[in-house]
Amino acid sequence: MTILFVVFLLLMLIGANIFYAMVAASVAYLIASTYSTFPVPMTLVPQQLMAGVDSFTLLAVPMFLLAGELMSRGGLTKRLIHFATVLVAHIRGGLAQVAVLSNMVMAGMSGSAVADLAATGSVLFPSMVRKGYRPDFVGAVLAAAATVGPVIPPSLPMIIIGSLVSVSVGQLFLGGVLPGLLMGLALMFSVYRYASKVKMPVEPRATARQIGFAFWESALALLMPVIVLGSIFGGYATPTEASVVAVLYALVVGLFIYREVKFSDLPEILTKVAVTSAAVMVTVAGAQLFGWITAAEGLGTRIAELLATISTNPIVILMVVNVVLLLLGMLMEPIPIMLLTVPVFFPALTAIGVDPVHFGVVMTLNLMIGSLTPPVGLHILLAAAISGERVSRITRASWRFTLILIGVLMIVTYVPQSVLWLPGLFFD
Repeated sequence: MTILFVVFLLLMLIGANIFYAMVAASVAYLIASTYSTFPVPMTLVPQQLMAGVDSFTLLAVPMFLLAGELMSRGGLTKRLIHFATVLVAHIRGGLAQVAVLSNMVMAGMSGSAVADLAATGSVLFPSMVRKGYRPDFVGAVLAAAATVGPVIPPSLPMIIIGSLVSVSVGQLFLGGVLPGLLMGLALMFSVYRYASKVKMPVEPRATARQIGFAFWESALALLMPVIVLGSIFGGYATPTEASVVAVLYALVVGLFIYREVKFSDLPEILTKVAVTSAAVMVTVAGAQLFGWITAAEGLGTRIAELLATISTNPIVILMVVNVVLLLLGMLMEPIPIMLLTVPVFFPALTAIGVDPVHFGVVMTLNLMIGSLTPPVGLHILLAAAISGERVSRITRASWRFTLILIGVLMIVTYVPQSVLWLPGLFFD
C-alpha cells in the first residue's frame, strides 16, 4: 500500500487536483498489484468510480446547491439580511452581529458554507466598510460566520458523511442544530466583546413597525427552512426529497413572487451549479476508488490498532482525532479530508463506543474550523477575494473567532448529549 500513498502525496505536493491524485494513485497501486500474488483487475476503476456516485443520498448535493443559488439570485438572501439587520444591528458590533445572524438563518436553506459566504459577503461587505468597519475585520467576521452553515441543517458535509458510512442523514441533521446555535451565539459574544473594546459603531434600534415590516417582507424566505426541515424531521420526506422541495420553493418565489429571477437567467444558474456539483461528485467518485483500496488493505483496522496503542479511553482518542483533523484542515479543503478520513476514523471510533452521529457532527464542526486556518483556509481565501484585502490580514483578524470555535468544538466533543439529545427525541 506504500505506493498508493507515495503517489498520492507526490501529486498533492505538486498541486494536482485531489480527484486526479486519488485516481492516479489508485491506478498505480492496481498496476503494481498485477505483479503480486493476488492481482486486482483494472476493471475495478470504472466500477468503483460509478459506485461512488450511484447514491440516492448524494442527489441532495446538487439540489441544495441549486436552492442556494436560486435564493441568492431570487432576492431571498437580501430580505433575510434585512430582517437580521432590524433584529440585532443595534447590539454592539452592529453589522458584524448581522453577518453572524444572517448566516445562522441561511444555514437552514443551502447547506453550503461557501454559498452562504458568497451571498452574505457580496451584500454586507460594502455596507460595513462604508460604516467604518476595518476591511480585514469584516472579512474575518464573514469567514467565521460561514462556518455555521454546514453545521445547522441542511448540511452538504453531513450528506456526504451519511453516504460514506451509512449513518442516518436525518439524525446528523438534527444533531447539528444545538452545536450550530452554540457556534452562532459564541461568535456573536466574541464580536460583542471585541466591538465593546474598540468602540465599534452600532445602528439605531429598529422600531416595532420596522421589525414587523421586515418580517412581513422576508416571511416567504423565512418559511423556506421551516418547509424543508419540517418535511425531513416530520417524516414526510428524505433529505434528498426535501432538497427538491427547496429548489421548487426558491424557484417559484424568485420567478413569480419576488420576480428577481427571469427565465433567461436559468441557463446561467443551472450551468454554474452543474460545474460546482460536478467538481464535488467526481471527487466523491475518486474517493470511492481510493477508499476501496484502503479498506481492502485493512487500513481502518491498522488505524484502530494504532489508536489503541495510544489509549483506549474515548476522551483521549477523540482529542487525538480532533488534533489530526485540525492539522489536516490547515492543509486541505473539507470535502477531500472527509473522503479520506471518514472510512478510516468512523470504524475505529465506533469500535470504542463513540456514537457515529455524535462523531459526524464533531467532524463537520472541526472541518469548518479548518476553513479558517492557513495556509489553505477556504473561507479566508474567499473572504479575501470578496473584500480585496490581503489573506494575511484577514487571517490575523480571525484568530479570536477560531479560538472561540475551538472552545465550542471541545464542548460538543465531550458533551455528547449536545448532539444526541434532539435525535433521541425524534428517532428511536
